Formats: sequence, C-alpha cells, structure tokens
Amino acid sequence: MTGGADRKSAWFDRPRCKKAGASLLVCAAAVFALAAGANAQEDTGLKNHILGIGNCPPWNPQSPEICRNSLDKVVSALGPRLDAGPDNIHLLINEGANASALKRKATELANRLGPEDRLIIYANLPLGQKDDDPSGEANGYVLEFWADQRPETATDAISEGTWVSAPAFAAMIHTIPAAEVILVLDTNNSYAVNMHLFDAHRVDHKERPEALVSSAGAGQAANYSADRTISLFAKHLASALHETDGSLLDVMSVAAGGTRQAAIPICAALKEHQDENEAQSADCQQVPAIHDPDALLGETALVPLAESGLND
Repeated sequence: MTGGADRKSAWFDRPRCKKAGASLLVCAAAVFALAAGANAQEDTGLKNHILGIGNCPPWNPQSPEICRNSLDKVVSALGPRLDAGPDNIHLLINEGANASALKRKATELANRLGPEDRLIIYANLPLGQKDDDPSGEANGYVLEFWADQRPETATDAISEGTWVSAPAFAAMIHTIPAAEVILVLDTNNSYAVNMHLFDAHRVDHKERPEALVSSAGAGQAANYSADRTISLFAKHLASALHETDGSLLDVMSVAAGGTRQAAIPICAALKEHQDENEAQSADCQQVPAIHDPDALLGETALVPLAESGLND
C-alpha cells in the first residue's frame, strides 16, 4: 500500500504565477483545474471490474433472497456509475458463493487483471470468529461462505475448505494484480476485517492503493431495512448511487450517513421487542466507516448521473 502524499498530481506554483502576471487566485484556480483534469484523465485509464458476493446460507436466520436483493440493488447501480459492462461484473450468489467458487474466481481475476485495472468488491455475507482465537484480532475472523448445513466449528469449516479465514481472504485479494482495490464489506462487525490485516499480510502489494468500507463498526450489527427485504447499508448505497454525483467517496459518505441515521429507529424498535431473557446481541446502532489511507475513493470518478442511465 502506498501513502496518499505521492498521489498528488499538481502543485500550486506561486513564482510562476507571479512571473506570468496573473493574480494568485486566478492562477491557483487554473492550476487546480488542470490538476483535476489530469486526475480525471488518469482515472479513465483504469478499467473498473466489480466482484459482487451475496451469501445468506440456509442456516442463517435471514432468507437467501435478502442477500440476492442486496447484491442486485448495489451492483445494478454500481456498474453504470463505474462504466463497468457485463463482461467486467462477476457475481457469486448464495449457493454459488461457496469457498471453492471464490477461489476459482480469484484465480480467474488474477490471470485477467493487471496494472490497467481497478477491482471493486462488494461482499454481503456472515462474519464469524474462530473458536480457537477469542482475542478479537482480525486474524481470528472467518468469512462464512455457503454450506448446506452450518459447520460444527469454524476451525472444522476452515480446514475442510467450507469457510475462509480473514487472512486467507486477504491473501486471495493480494494474488490479484489490479492497480487498485476497493473492498466494501457489508456484514456484522465488518470493522474486524481492517486495513491492518491487508497491510501486514505477508502477501501484499506494498505500493498498491487499497480502501475498505465497513458497513458496521466493532461489535455492531449490520441491520436490515425496516421491511427486512435488503441490508440497510445496501439500501442506502444503492440509493446514493442513484442520487449522488461526484466521486466514489461522495457516494460512500452519503450511504454511510444515511445508514447511521436509519439505524436509530430500527435499533430502537429491535430493543423494544427484545425479550428480557434474550441473550445480549450485537449493538444495533450501526455506524459504517470509511478507511481510505491513500485517498483512493476521492480519486475514483463516477459517470455523472445524467450520463449513467440510472434516472431514465
């Protein structure tokens, strides 16, 4: 991963402006306009690819249709805004979102993507913790992919290749030689899979810009919409993609704010109906977080709404 400072494409040159006889304000505006144009030109040089993962396994309390709907709503809006055509959109849904399918897809993308490509991953699936690692560290978490029956233990599921540990997931991402990677993780306690896990992993693209958007903070639940048809973050991310111009950072910021506000009444209703004897569940006050040390999201331009066809 690289730092944000070396990604700046232009600087304000005060002596040159003075020599040209222009006012500092006018000259600065011209320089920044050129810089913006350079950034936009640089951004269009990267071809966007989307990997969408939606997995509500049959033993999960929620219907598999919720994950299918969440994935459909996000990807159907994200594709046009990123100018990613059907050939660049890859979907793993429910029974098709098993660990073996993910490994095959990672191998396919590793062979296909290169320095001219950007990979955006949206993953909506359960996140669990390894039985033998109660420390709460990122290394101890596991992504629970599809299985007809819930495995007895996370350790068994990992050893049998049914589930994927967080470090193994990071390793898969690092085998894909894309120029930039953005991971949007929509799950309970999604902050557990954090940037440190990717940066510190022994398999790492040290100079590659990466960003992570977490739909729920540490110990927090990823709520569903009030009508329980879609994940709450997916609902607001899809809405933001339909309504917000600007960069991917602008869209993610709007989605995060909308999710946080919408979670307040949903959480209050959940607590009101919670049985006093019911075990304490995850915190339903959902606060998404954006982790973008390389200022990558702000430099990822989106197709303007007027040109995307989403509002036709």
